[in-house]
Amino acid sequence: MEVIAGIYVDRVIQLSVKEVSWTVDFLLWFRWTGKTPESCEGFQIVDGTIESKETEVDETITGEHYQRFRVVAKITKFFDVTRFPCDDHLLTIGVELPASPRREVLFVADRENSSVSSRVNVPAYRIQPAVVLEKPHSYKTTRGDPRLPPKAKSTYSQLRMGIGIERVGWGLYFKMFQFLFIAVLLAHLAFFIRPIEVDPRFGLGVGALFAAVANAYVVSTLVPDTGVLALADIVNGIGIATILITVIQSTISLYLFSVREQEALSRTFDRLSFAVMLSCYVILNVTLPLIAFSQP
Repeated sequence: MEVIAGIYVDRVIQLSVKEVSWTVDFLLWFRWTGKTPESCEGFQIVDGTIESKETEVDETITGEHYQRFRVVAKITKFFDVTRFPCDDHLLTIGVELPASPRREVLFVADRENSSVSSRVNVPAYRIQPAVVLEKPHSYKTTRGDPRLPPKAKSTYSQLRMGIGIERVGWGLYFKMFQFLFIAVLLAHLAFFIRPIEVDPRFGLGVGALFAAVANAYVVSTLVPDTGVLALADIVNGIGIATILITVIQSTISLYLFSVREQEALSRTFDRLSFAVMLSCYVILNVTLPLIAFSQP
């Protein structure tokens, strides 16, 4: 039996990359003729939990059953954070009738009426056009049913909507790392202080190092502990390494100035280090997000 089904997303209530979940408010409807199924009220959300369900319409119109529900569901989503904060994701809503295998009930996607409201907004992301389709979904288990042969699969028809979201511009990138960038710049300013003035020369680098570590800690709280090295981790790592190199450079410059008594060489080394290191740092921090944004 074919059941026409569709989804209209009204709100994305919450989305958390850290908590690997998102909550959505949507309309879900079913239309079919015949006695099977008797009702579609027993639907379930795949990889999600229904937080509230309200029956808006349950009628038979000229021999066709029509049911419409307003649903709020919290759905688990394991976000790919490899390119965070220059990332994009596909949010999916999957609907099944657990009481009716695919051989009994086959969803037909109502593409004409399924969509996402223009009011839907996800902070820091741009919403892409939604796609709705039907696909078979198999469970590799008999679920303990003695009527089924061993290793049998249970296959159900699944109505699935996919909503693409992608980052908008560079705003979040600079917002997340602005203090890191300031810390790196302060560390480079130490090159204009004579090496023998140890307190300010090394104090800038050490202070910048603590600031960079603090920024890395704050950024790490925005992503789940997956063990994946995200773009944000790489940017923080480059910043910390750069500051550490400036401290090492100051040590070498102090050696040239005090021990070798080559003041001119020390000054040249400082100026050259400032130009080369800062240029490389800027190039890296522009190139990395450009590569991340360009990836599909």
